[in-house]
Amino acid sequence: MAERVVEKYRGCDLVAAAQGTKFVGKAWRAGKSITKLDGSDVADVLSQLKAKVDVLLKDLAQNSPAPLPAEYVDAMRRVLPSLSAGHLAMLKAHYRATDRSLTSTQLAKAAGYASYGAANLQYGLVARNLWEELPTPLPVGTDGQPIYTYALAEGDRSGSEDQWVWKLRPDVAAAIATLGLQN
Repeated sequence: MAERVVEKYRGCDLVAAAQGTKFVGKAWRAGKSITKLDGSDVADVLSQLKAKVDVLLKDLAQNSPAPLPAEYVDAMRRVLPSLSAGHLAMLKAHYRATDRSLTSTQLAKAAGYASYGAANLQYGLVARNLWEELPTPLPVGTDGQPIYTYALAEGDRSGSEDQWVWKLRPDVAAAIATLGLQN
């Protein structure tokens, strides 16, 4: 492996490098150093840094106060470069929908996806990116994993999966409007 690796991971910047006879690493979040550590090689350092970031995000989600509206705007601004045309189409459709509520099938149609499953996957990726920038408590699924879509919307997951109704969170809607994404 290379003697120095720089990598983005869950909204953080990671650097792992050989330094003399040892291997060191450091992680930054929002321009601030969050951890520094040593390891047996560059791969080990990266692995340890990722584990620390995972713990940090989980802790932030559980122990941080509710985000301010301006924090949603900043987080959405950082996520924007990673969004595809389909992602943006879903956000716009969700914002414009009556009561800002859409089913998974309607989200798929808005983005031109073939199925609600594709919409669930893609909208979940957008939500995960937002959550990684602005960790908040999330419900977990039957597999014990967070349901990232809740970072964007409140869900009524009764009935069949294709008809789950997602209501856009007010702070997310306000961020969309502030950034001019609704047009």
